Amino acid sequence: MQGDGYLLMAFTRCNAPDRLEDWNDWYDEAHVPSLLKAGADWVTRFELSQQPVPGMPSIGFSHVAIYEFKGEGAEARLDETLRLNMDLQTRREIHPHHCLINVDVLKAHGAAGSKSEPAHDLEGHILAYVMPNQPDRESEWDAWVDSVHLPDMMDSGAFRAGSRWRRRSALAYGANDLTLYDVAGHEIHEAVSRSAAVMPELASRGRKLDCHVGGMSFTVRSCGQYGGAGVRAGASGFGSHDGGRA
Repeated sequence: MQGDGYLLMAFTRCNAPDRLEDWNDWYDEAHVPSLLKAGADWVTRFELSQQPVPGMPSIGFSHVAIYEFKGEGAEARLDETLRLNMDLQTRREIHPHHCLINVDVLKAHGAAGSKSEPAHDLEGHILAYVMPNQPDRESEWDAWVDSVHLPDMMDSGAFRAGSRWRRRSALAYGANDLTLYDVAGHEIHEAVSRSAAVMPELASRGRKLDCHVGGMSFTVRSCGQYGGAGVRAGASGFGSHDGGRA
């Protein structure tokens, strides 16, 4: 079944290590409830499984918040969330050490474009930006990801679920597709090991398409007050949550 909906992924960090706890509390207790008023269905927060070392080169962000929009008016509610966030910045209603490094807006894509709901046992995600290195073979590559690669990854036992997403506004160069893998029941490092272990055998069986390229990939674990269960808009439009790990 074709999926629907959008993800808004906010890549963030606190630029003052001694204020990290305060920044995290602000994000959970003030920022997320403010943005939920625009109509996101769910918000989950994650941190890199390997946090940057202050003063050393890094990927640039330390945390990722995933805002999910499904059903009627999903895209309009996403755009309202972006507008509201801009208003908060303009009015300086943002934590003084909050850094918004990048925002990706992605639309559900293909037969696997349906994300599972957040849950208490969600340990985190592997996020893999992928692409074909031969643009004229994109249709072949796209079908291969749906029918071969994603099922093979699910058969590895590393993931509870996997879903596919494509940038709403395509880049002229670089990866426009994201595969989002859910990890539950074991730690992130175990998921990485299990998925990596099957790759040589898959390649030997001709299960890898020669034009497939992995772009930026990284692992995140659930964090904040809501854990893997996330927080969702209540009937009044304000946030309500089902708990999670601190």
